[in-house]
Amino acid sequence: MIIYVVLAIFLITYAILFFRKIGGRTLPIWASMVVGAFLMVVTGSISPIDAFHSIDFRVISFLFGMLVITAAFEKSGLIEYFVLAILRRAKNLNSLLLAVVFGSGLLSAILVNDTIALLVTPMVLSFGARLGLKKSRAFLIPLAFGITTGSAISPIGNPQNLLVALNSGMSAPFVWFLAYLLIPSLMSLMVVFLISKFLYRKDLRDPSSNYSQNHDPVSTSSPSAAISDWRLAKLTLATLGSLMLGFALVEIFPVLQSIGLSIDTLALIAGLVLLALSEKRTHLLVSLNWGILIFFAGMFVVMGAVWNSGIGAYILSAIPAPMLDNKAQSVASIMTSSIILSQILSNVPFVQLYSYQMHALGFTSTSVVQWLALAAGSTLAGNLTILGAVSNVIVMDSVENRVGGSFSFLEFLIAGIPVTIVTVLIFYAFLVLI
Repeated sequence: MIIYVVLAIFLITYAILFFRKIGGRTLPIWASMVVGAFLMVVTGSISPIDAFHSIDFRVISFLFGMLVITAAFEKSGLIEYFVLAILRRAKNLNSLLLAVVFGSGLLSAILVNDTIALLVTPMVLSFGARLGLKKSRAFLIPLAFGITTGSAISPIGNPQNLLVALNSGMSAPFVWFLAYLLIPSLMSLMVVFLISKFLYRKDLRDPSSNYSQNHDPVSTSSPSAAISDWRLAKLTLATLGSLMLGFALVEIFPVLQSIGLSIDTLALIAGLVLLALSEKRTHLLVSLNWGILIFFAGMFVVMGAVWNSGIGAYILSAIPAPMLDNKAQSVASIMTSSIILSQILSNVPFVQLYSYQMHALGFTSTSVVQWLALAAGSTLAGNLTILGAVSNVIVMDSVENRVGGSFSFLEFLIAGIPVTIVTVLIFYAFLVLI
C-alpha cells in the first residue's frame, strides 16, 4: 500500500511543479518540493530521521556559498558589468546573439546555471526592448540553451554536475570535467548559435529593429558604470578568485580532502567569509535566493522516499541498464536515460535517483566516463523541453513576470530537438572516443 501512497505524492509533487497555478496565483518553484516532502513525512512514506538523512548537506552547503557570492555579484553590479562588457562588442544582431549564447554559457560554468538564469534574463529582455525587437524569442530561447550547455563545462556549473562530482567520489572533478567536457561544450555552444541563427533568421532581420539606430552606446560602451559598490565588487572578485584557487589546490593536493576540504566546504567557507567581511551582509542574506535551497532540500526527501519504496528501481528497470565493461553501450544507455527521464523528473531529481542505480550496478569513482555521461546527458536534457531543466522554468517565469508573455512549449521544442540531437552526438563522441 505504501508504494501507491508514494507514487500518488510523487505525481502530486510534479503536477504542482509543472502547472504551479492554483486559484489564479502562481506558486514559487520550491513550493512543489516542500509539499511533496511534507506529504512523504506525514503519511509515513519516509520517517523524519530518514528524511533528514536523505538531505545531501554537501549540496546545500555548496549552493549556499555560491548563492552568497552570486548575491554579491548582483548587489555590486558585477553581473551587469560582465554582461555589458560582453554585449558592447556586438556590432549587429547576429553578433549580439553570439554574445548572449557564449556569455551566458561561460558565466553559468562559474556561477551555477539557475542563478545566471535569474540574473541575466532581465538584462536580455531590456536589450531586446531597447533594440525594438518585436519577438524576444530569438534571444530568450538561445539564452536558455546557452545557460544549459555552458553549465556542462564544470562540476559547479549546475546542481546535477555537483551531485555527480560528489556522488561519484571522483578525486579531481574539475580536471575530469574540463578534460572531457570543455571542448564539446564550446563546440555545442557554437552549435546553439548556428542553429538559433538559422531558426530565427527572420527575427534577426526584423526591419522594426535597427541595431545601429536603437543601439545605446552609453549602456554598452561603459560597463564600469554598472558597478554600484566598488568595495563589494572587489571583495567579491577576491573571494571568487580565492575559491577557484582553493578548488585547484584541493585537486593538486588530494591530501587536503582528507581534512575536509572539498568543493562544498570550500564554497561554504567562501560564502561565510564574504558575509563576515562585507558591510552589506544583511542585504546579501535577505536577497539570497533561499527558494533554491528549499527546493533542493525538499527534492532530496522526495527522491529518498521514492527510492526506498522501490518505485525508483522499478522505473529504471524499464530502460536498458548500462553495462559496466562496455564503454560505448554504457555511455549511450546513461545519456539516453538521462535525456528521456529528465523530461519527466527534471534533471536534478533524476540525477539524484540515477546515482543510486549507478552505485547498485557497480559504477565507482574509477568509472569517470560513465559518471560524466550522466552529467552531460542530464544537462543536455534541458535543451530538449522546457521541463528538462529548472533553469528553463526560471527563464520562462522571469519573462512572464516582466513582460506578461513568453515562448511556448512548442516553440522551445522545435528549436530544442535539433540542438539536443547535435550536441548529444558531439558529447557522446568525445566521451567514447577520447
